[in-house]
Amino acid sequence: METKIAILTDSSSSIYSINHSMDNLFMIDIPCFIGDNIFTDFEKNGDEPFNNALRSTKLLPKTSQPSTGALIAKYEEIKSKGFTHIIFLPLSQKLSGTYQSGLVAKEMVDGINIEVLDTNMALSILAGIAIRAAKLAKKTNNVEEIIEEVKRLRNNSGYFLTVNDLTSLIKNGRLANRNKYLINFLRIKPVITLTDDGLLLAIKQVRTYKKALNELCDLVLEKVNPTNSLVQISCTYNVNDLQYCKEILLTKCPKLKIVECALPATATAHFGLDSIGIGYINY
Repeated sequence: METKIAILTDSSSSIYSINHSMDNLFMIDIPCFIGDNIFTDFEKNGDEPFNNALRSTKLLPKTSQPSTGALIAKYEEIKSKGFTHIIFLPLSQKLSGTYQSGLVAKEMVDGINIEVLDTNMALSILAGIAIRAAKLAKKTNNVEEIIEEVKRLRNNSGYFLTVNDLTSLIKNGRLANRNKYLINFLRIKPVITLTDDGLLLAIKQVRTYKKALNELCDLVLEKVNPTNSLVQISCTYNVNDLQYCKEILLTKCPKLKIVECALPATATAHFGLDSIGIGYINY
């Protein structure tokens, strides 16, 4: 039987907000909750229903991981399309139980080879690397080669994020050292990074949101390859902040390839709507 490799990722990557033509790239939803309301099917609905609900509620939003049953169904769906292998790229297991759910579901599906990677990734860089993996899977039938390329790209990527309103972050964040920011939290803005081992960690604090935006840009410019890379800027409604960052980056590095992405519901549930992230992948 001819080897046919599929790439699977989850909705934390916001892959549904990025235009691509890869028919071997699939997504599983990570459910988001506000009270008794559940938000899924982001590929069809995008983030708008969740974001609108979040704007008008005082309830604490929550996220979960895909159920074992949902992952089994997704694996079976991919198998039914003639694929012989799945490489599942979920967000970091330090941020979600999706990786573990993927492993459990893997043992319950026969007739297809499934590799579940602990990517140490999340957000738009996960989407960018998943797309690259899907492109490579069109050219090679070597699963290990694709996995090694995913690892190489992860080691050459990064993600930085800041928030203007820390309320959601303090109440329901995924920030490893968020307690540092409890004192006078309304007066400071954290600069957060996705660490190499897959944690979201505050690395700096600044006094104004504009300084935080500049700090994000400076951190990316320190790391990014100006001629062979992809920069992704993600936000919700704060498009002026996105344009501000984009102008800074292109003024200092005119050859940068920059794409605009949605900040997924899985992120805004923890960071709030008034947040922005910048990721980069050096090829």
